[in-house]
Amino acid sequence: MKLYRQLAASAAMAAALSSVAAYAQQNSVSEEESDSVQGNSARSDQILVTASKTGAQDLQEVPLAIQVFDGDSLRERNITTIGDLVSSVPGAQEGFRQSNASRFYNLRGNVTQNGDSPIGYYLDDTPFIVTNFGIAPPVRFIDIERVEVLRGPHGTLYGQGSSGGVFIFHTRDPDLNSLEYAFEGESSYTRTAGGLNWGGAGAVSVPIVEDVLAVRVSGGVSRDAGYADVYFGPFDGTPDQTNVNEARNSDIRVVALLQPADNVQIRAQYWNFRPRQDFTGFTASVDPVYFQNTAGQQGFSNGDFELMSLTATLDFDGFTVTSATSNLEGAFGINIPISPAGFFSSQFFPKMFAQEFRVNSNGNGPFNWVVGAAYQDGSGPQVNALKIPPFGVDINADNDTLTENWAIFGEVSYELLDGKLIPLLGIRTYHDNRSFSDAGGVVPTKANKETWRASLTYLPTDNLTMFISAATGFRPGIVQSRVQVQSLELAGVPAAVALQPESSRNYEFGLKWRSLDDALVAGLNLYRLKYTNLQTSVTGGIEGVNGFANFGDATTQGIDLELRWNTPLDGLNLGFVGNINDSEYDTVNAVIGGNQPLLQPGSRLLNTLANNFRVDANYNAQISRDLDFFSNVALSHSGNRLQANGITARSYNLVSLTAGVRRGSWELALIGNNLFDERGPTFVGTAGPLSGSGPTPRTIGLRLRTTSF
Repeated sequence: MKLYRQLAASAAMAAALSSVAAYAQQNSVSEEESDSVQGNSARSDQILVTASKTGAQDLQEVPLAIQVFDGDSLRERNITTIGDLVSSVPGAQEGFRQSNASRFYNLRGNVTQNGDSPIGYYLDDTPFIVTNFGIAPPVRFIDIERVEVLRGPHGTLYGQGSSGGVFIFHTRDPDLNSLEYAFEGESSYTRTAGGLNWGGAGAVSVPIVEDVLAVRVSGGVSRDAGYADVYFGPFDGTPDQTNVNEARNSDIRVVALLQPADNVQIRAQYWNFRPRQDFTGFTASVDPVYFQNTAGQQGFSNGDFELMSLTATLDFDGFTVTSATSNLEGAFGINIPISPAGFFSSQFFPKMFAQEFRVNSNGNGPFNWVVGAAYQDGSGPQVNALKIPPFGVDINADNDTLTENWAIFGEVSYELLDGKLIPLLGIRTYHDNRSFSDAGGVVPTKANKETWRASLTYLPTDNLTMFISAATGFRPGIVQSRVQVQSLELAGVPAAVALQPESSRNYEFGLKWRSLDDALVAGLNLYRLKYTNLQTSVTGGIEGVNGFANFGDATTQGIDLELRWNTPLDGLNLGFVGNINDSEYDTVNAVIGGNQPLLQPGSRLLNTLANNFRVDANYNAQISRDLDFFSNVALSHSGNRLQANGITARSYNLVSLTAGVRRGSWELALIGNNLFDERGPTFVGTAGPLSGSGPTPRTIGLRLRTTSF
């Protein structure tokens, strides 16, 4: 009932905002000014996005639950990774952090630690897909132009991996006419660490043939000092090694842009990521941070990903043709020591070839459309071993997940009443041949799914947008080892190597409003998301070996709110984003429910946040004629969550600070993360109430940067 009262209050707020907006539009400006505002479709303050794949659109008019973060605002808020970014996204959370090479994120209750990601990740036009293991790309934000985040199912345009949402990372293009550069260096100290953290990154764009060919190179290296201790046996207060979880990260991106004619662009890109970490992010305690029972063995978590892509666009009078080809290959995994002389090792070697071809309208007429086709061919080999020789444990669960899939998709919209009313309809048909292979043989599966999206947008003024929408999505069935199946069967849970696909259906109302002077911007989304044939982690009958099962249906519903206020105090801007979410199981397989007491109709959906929010205060001022001051203070809150092991991870708050001076192209900033040294745990393990994973301890440092763009 509490949520319904909140929904009712939000609906009232939406109506009030609509009335205020209409009144302000009619009464706060003169007739001449009103004509100017209504007739100016190319405002200087437009934020353009391309998520709809029909060309650039004003963010204000896009009928989606969408946020846009440009490179400058990311830097000023000290947002340098996806992990930092999710705190600014309503309803988003870090689901699990295996290491800096393997991090999982969730949106609106869509939860996973295995299987294809419920969030689609795109680097420009290129999907980042690790088959049957939904990790996020370890992107460095040094050369990001903007990030677009879509919440809710977007399977019509972004494929099978987007039932929860989409993150689109737009990198900077080479400049065909000018030399561009950016360099930054950073050093910081993390509380209890054994030394300083340091990092350097940069980007250079060089025109080779003016107006025709240019090349851009970007990337960086960084090292974060270790701050965790190791006990070869149980914790006794005297560590055998200190500061062992050192992390290193390096990446390089090379992109060439060829424009042989005004209407032709060819973009080739190579990207290599190498995240590496000693031990993992899952500890025996987060305060103090330590590992135990390692018997003097070394743990690690490493990654190495290579992504190559080729995108070509041809602009014609009325439509644009785009071809996007990519190939991803990687190697990553973990090694966890187990006392007295054993280990658990899980290594992945994903490959994915992807091709998308689409045609979209690019004119100014009322009819807008996009049609396309996509093809993917990939595999996800795993080398898994659990060995504890003194106890005779020697389990190998090597396997491979193969997928070959194709899809045809399209969306169409038409502007009615002089562009004030816009209906939209989209559909995607997806066909997947997927198989699981191991020493026991091959298990083939097939999935044929249709997803759709329909919306109706109303734009009474340039400053007010309202829309209602319905959309469906799905996630391919998780594929698991036979050992996991045996473990579940021992626990009395019906299980299979290949699960059935999970489906979702989302109903949403959205409102975007901005004042005439853009001093105040507000966004509101009310959603109700239904999951069918939900797949989730289930406790197995073999110690430490859990599995996955389709077990029933669930509903998640909630409110997203976004506010930005450019206050009357010159240079002071305030921002707020937040989410209230209520999720519960509707139906549960009786056999599974009988063996899993947490999975019951009416019970809270596991591993989902009840709420999250972030508040930002940004202040900029001119100190002197050629010296500027900038700053940002942020408080982010993540609500508690009930885990599959029956433990509730408590809510937590993180405070960050960026403050610096800028002179011309140079800037020097003080940066601070987790200023109140919150330790968590944010995900609780089974070794004790402080085991699991938690935020990096308080870190304070300096960043020096220069840029020509």
